[in-house]
Amino acid sequence: MGCFSRCADLLLVLLQCYFIWSCVCVERHYCAAPITAESEGILKMTYDFTKENNPLFLARPRWLQIATCISAYGYAPFYAFFALCFLFKLNVIRLPALVFLGIKLNALVFYHIMEFTSDMPPPNLGAYWGVEGPYLLSIALILLRTVPGPPFETSASALEPNKEKTN
Repeated sequence: MGCFSRCADLLLVLLQCYFIWSCVCVERHYCAAPITAESEGILKMTYDFTKENNPLFLARPRWLQIATCISAYGYAPFYAFFALCFLFKLNVIRLPALVFLGIKLNALVFYHIMEFTSDMPPPNLGAYWGVEGPYLLSIALILLRTVPGPPFETSASALEPNKEKTN
């Protein structure tokens, strides 16, 4: 495995940890109740950020609340699974990752269409994509690592002689 692959894997582990943190510390709270100016800690910071950069999030339409609940409780286990697989080089990730990425891409496309066609599109695209961009980066890296084949060498393939060198 090359340096790029291992660096991509470690970046994916960090991204998955960020997504889990977001699910636990922000999304599950948003799922249960509105985030307000009186919220504390990271929720207050989320309120301040979204007030300036993502007003639709604060408007909390029902579809967005449901989507956030699905993300907080449905996607978090996948993020944990991906983090473990990329950390410990488990090839079992390939099929679940490809299926999940189809689900996640569908959700992201729907979400961004709804965001940008709403009465309250994001006013600051740099800040908006600063928060949303890691999801797209993660999808690209997972596809890069899993589409060509199993992302990690097995012990059997690592022991096979390189055919190019033996000729």
